Amino acid sequence: MRISVSAALCALLIVLLLTCVEIAQPPADLKPKVFVIGLSKTGTTSLGDALHMLGYKRLGWKDIRSRQLVQACIHGDLAPIVEQTKYYDAFEDLPWPYLYREMAELYPDARFILSLRRDDQTWLRSMERHLMRGRWSPYAHFYGADVYPGNEEMILQSYQNHTQTLRAFFGDKPHRFLEIVVDDGDANWAALIRFLGNPSDDLSMGAFPKSNTAAHWQTGLELTDQLHWLWRWIITTIEEQSSSWMYEKRQASVRAVLTLLWKAIDVVEQACSELYYHSGSAGVSWQDVLPSSRLHSKATVNTTIPQTPPPYFN
Repeated sequence: MRISVSAALCALLIVLLLTCVEIAQPPADLKPKVFVIGLSKTGTTSLGDALHMLGYKRLGWKDIRSRQLVQACIHGDLAPIVEQTKYYDAFEDLPWPYLYREMAELYPDARFILSLRRDDQTWLRSMERHLMRGRWSPYAHFYGADVYPGNEEMILQSYQNHTQTLRAFFGDKPHRFLEIVVDDGDANWAALIRFLGNPSDDLSMGAFPKSNTAAHWQTGLELTDQLHWLWRWIITTIEEQSSSWMYEKRQASVRAVLTLLWKAIDVVEQACSELYYHSGSAGVSWQDVLPSSRLHSKATVNTTIPQTPPPYFN
């Protein structure tokens, strides 16, 4: 009896995995891609929410894969980054602000949105609160420091340099580039819809999203805050240790196991994302997103695009 139960469980697991593999295929009905390339704490989540409301399938920071992509970006491993772009049509937060050159070349019809705050000091204050929630080593790569006190000028310079560099890069491509000051709120709807070429003139979208604010993080419960900090510390430790094994220790066997494990996690995540997106935005059942009911993209992707440029705090 034990053997039959074990066999049944294994069979069920195989069926579930195969179903995930079938669902987790690159969609054929994606829109031209939109990359939100503002730095952290410039309203990237708010813009991602707005794009979702307009029907875009987004990959945001709340997705666990973003952490893997950040590490891949830091180590110049572009293959997994390019692979993820096949599944979504909107991207926000790290690492995308530092991949605009590659994405502009890879997707000639892509649009890019630079999210900004009303002034430099507003962003710096928000970034101070953000960095004080806990250290994360990739911040040192992108902003020049992962600790705020004593590094204010360097962090601010990374923001200013990033803005100037993007304006220069897209100076001869204004049709592909939009700046949005997230503090402008509802006024951003008209500019966003016009930029994306949405044929609908209906701007009754409600209030422009205001997401991931300081109030969102301030629970007012000391125990809850401590549990949140502990959870972030656990995830960050696992991420950085896995990255060390993957990219720095150069142990082929360990890298092979981690790659295989990540592929399995990625398939499940992609399947869940596909089901969530369609059931949440289109009101359809899971049967509607199985590969048998729609065609899949056969497009190839060039993975030999230029290497990631250096951080902007230099």
